[in-house]
Amino acid sequence: MAIIKARDVCKLPGIKAEVLDTQVWDTRANALVIHLDESRPCLSGTDGYNDIRLICNCYLPKDLCDYLHYSHKDYGDYLNDLKKEIASFYSVNTKEISMISTGVNMDELCHAVESYDDLWVCAWVTAGFKHNAMRIGVDKACGIEIEGEYQPCGTINIIAASNAKLDSATMASSFITITEAKIVALQDLDIHSSFNPKLQATGTGTDQIVVISGNDFVCRYAGGHTRLGELLAKAVTSACKKAFNLQLAKDPNYHFVSEQ
Repeated sequence: MAIIKARDVCKLPGIKAEVLDTQVWDTRANALVIHLDESRPCLSGTDGYNDIRLICNCYLPKDLCDYLHYSHKDYGDYLNDLKKEIASFYSVNTKEISMISTGVNMDELCHAVESYDDLWVCAWVTAGFKHNAMRIGVDKACGIEIEGEYQPCGTINIIAASNAKLDSATMASSFITITEAKIVALQDLDIHSSFNPKLQATGTGTDQIVVISGNDFVCRYAGGHTRLGELLAKAVTSACKKAFNLQLAKDPNYHFVSEQ
C-alpha cells in the first residue's frame, strides 16, 4: 500500500481538504482527507465522539473488495493499515483519525459551502445508491442479491464542518438536520427505492455522517429555526444534489433495480 499524491479539494479557515491517490496491490484507490490545523471535537456514526485531527472518507473499489473477500482478509484490517499509512503521511497519531468508507470514487466527491456573516458551514458528500436506495421503515432489511450474486452496496457519506463551536449534544442533534436535508435532495431529484420503485427513497441502508466542531463561537442548536441549522441544511442539500446528479448523469435509471 502506498500513497502516490495529494490533490487539493478546498481550503477553509483551519481546514484543508484533499484527495489522496493510493496504490493498493495492483489497484488504484483514493480517499478524501479533511486535515484540521488542531485537534477538534468530532462526532461520527462509525467512530463515535472523539477529538480528531483527520477525517477520511475512503474509496474501496470493487477490485479491492473482491481481493479482500476472496483472500479472506478483513475490511477492518485493511482500513487500519490505511489509517497507519495516512497517519504517517500527515505525522499524526492514528487515534486522531476518524474513518468512513464507500464504494464511490473520490473523483465524484462534491462539496458546498454556506455562510452568513461570520458563520459558515461546509459539507462534503459522496453518493452511491444504485442497489440499495430504500425508504426507511417500509423496505425490509435484506441482502442484495441478483441472479445468485450479491451486489455491492451504495452509500451516501456526508461530512459537515463549521467554524461554530459545538458540544456533543449539538453535534448529535445536527444529525437530524443533516438527514432531513439529505431526504430533501432525494425528494427533489425524485430518487426512488431500489426495492419498491413506486416509493421515494429516504437514503441507503449504509449511510454515514460525520460532524466536525469549530472553535470560533458557541452555537447550541442546529435545528431548522437556527441560522446554523439553515446553513447546514442548505450546504448538505446542495452537495447531495451535486453528488446524486453525477450518478444520474451516467444513467437516468441508475437508482432502479427492478419492479416489484
